[in-house]
Amino acid sequence: MNDFGVFLRGVAVGLAVAVPVGPIALLCMRRTLERGFGFGFATGVGAATADLFYSAIAAFGIAAVEAALVDYQLQLRLVGGIFLLVLAARTAVSQRRLVREPNARAKGVFGALLSGLVLTATNPLTVLGFAAIFASFGVGDGLVGGDRALALVCGVFAGSAAWWLTLTSIVARIRHLFSPRTFGTLNLCAAALLTGFGFYALISALMMAAPWLF
Repeated sequence: MNDFGVFLRGVAVGLAVAVPVGPIALLCMRRTLERGFGFGFATGVGAATADLFYSAIAAFGIAAVEAALVDYQLQLRLVGGIFLLVLAARTAVSQRRLVREPNARAKGVFGALLSGLVLTATNPLTVLGFAAIFASFGVGDGLVGGDRALALVCGVFAGSAAWWLTLTSIVARIRHLFSPRTFGTLNLCAAALLTGFGFYALISALMMAAPWLF
């Protein structure tokens, strides 16, 4: 398989990881509705950057880093769960209005990117998921040399970023159809779902720390 073929398989892996609905998708859609395309896409780029990091660990076989992430998965799950609950609380109490002005200042966009990065990076098992997906796509073996591994990792980032670009572009095009009241309802629904994801992360961490309770 040539480098371009490896890159295309990486794109497929990136799409497979990004498309399932989760807290990042909720944040991207909500921020696009509330603040515009720039905020939503920045959140997705943050997630794609974390995917880039984890896919690099899986592709290059950095065993020591992978082992360290698994060893500290309890702490990372706790951080991720608390982070999700904070986001849920902020979502629930935020002003129920759409910001119609052009996309915001660089500081706000950077914050959106950082939150997407942190939320995705606090799931240490993502690297194991990448290893499994690589195997299912037939790209886990035969990555001889760093060039092909690099092509694979770049493909993962491109596929993930392409999905977030598509999703936020669609939501940005229809955001004018949402009234403030409708957005308020969506805000509360998003807060409830984020709360569910947060409690799931915390409960899974508790099950790891005290399995005798379950």
